[in-house]
Amino acid sequence: MQIVKTSKNGIDYVNGLLKEKKTVVTKVLFYKVPHNDGSDEVNLKIGRYNKSGMFKTETLETSDPKSELTLDHEEFANLIHFIEENYGPLLLGAGKYIPADADLDNALGERMIEIFNNKDSRKVANFLIKNKLLNLHSASIIEFARRNHAVKVFENKVNTNETEHAWQKWFEDNDWVLGNEVVEILDDRRIDVSNVADYLVETFDGFVDLVEIKRPEGSLQFWSPAKEHGNLIPHQDLIKAVTQVQNYILELEKEMNSIKTQKRLNNTAIIKPRATLIYGRSNTWGNEEKQAFRLLNSGYQNITILTYDHVIDRAKRSIAHRSKGEEE
Repeated sequence: MQIVKTSKNGIDYVNGLLKEKKTVVTKVLFYKVPHNDGSDEVNLKIGRYNKSGMFKTETLETSDPKSELTLDHEEFANLIHFIEENYGPLLLGAGKYIPADADLDNALGERMIEIFNNKDSRKVANFLIKNKLLNLHSASIIEFARRNHAVKVFENKVNTNETEHAWQKWFEDNDWVLGNEVVEILDDRRIDVSNVADYLVETFDGFVDLVEIKRPEGSLQFWSPAKEHGNLIPHQDLIKAVTQVQNYILELEKEMNSIKTQKRLNNTAIIKPRATLIYGRSNTWGNEEKQAFRLLNSGYQNITILTYDHVIDRAKRSIAHRSKGEEE
């Protein structure tokens, strides 16, 4: 515990030891200077001293230039501001940077959005890294913040009556929530002339899978109100959604040997496509619903059903894992 002391002249101060060697010591002193108008200011005194003699008398290490410096309130405040602004970027290895509290007007903000929304985003990223405007660690921090913001937007949206189009846009911007197996969402969503999926995605092993979403709010039900032999069973709404997905899988498999379709889908191969159906809510489920859900998913070989609450839990776990990795 640090103790505030008072000098004979009534000046409150706090002193500290920054570094001590056998013959040299570096000390720091904060002291508060009262003014007649009732205001106070804090000054900083820092010095390096030689220790000599039996009682280790301290004298200035050098007198020319003097190894002791006193900063008045304005100088000290500016030093704090300088450290806050520049210590982190310098430590992280940034070559150039804009301080967070700089005067970022709307015009500059719009220009930055324009730059970062450039279709050729990889060139933009390479330019930033090459010119030391952005290093890998700071890029990870930015991505971490972006994902945190996306989760907050998701949580706000899930409690409102958003259209499927609005949800499609969110998932397009945040395909990382679909899992590590998804490399990217393909631009073309057409399976054939009659069937259009919400998303066709390229997996890490280079094949096409699909994702179908149903809005979380509205009249769609997950579990049937009537049980079968005492067991929860899926509602007809959910069965219809699953049937639609199964049909998409069937039609996608028919395109397996179509060179035209593969070319249209970025030359991504179609072999035993799998599907993810995002449907309904599970925030009020108890153990019975959770067990029934586990059994339901186990009954499908190529379809995984997730609720919107499962998606948000997955997102939060992903962010927590990423944050833990950054700390290590």
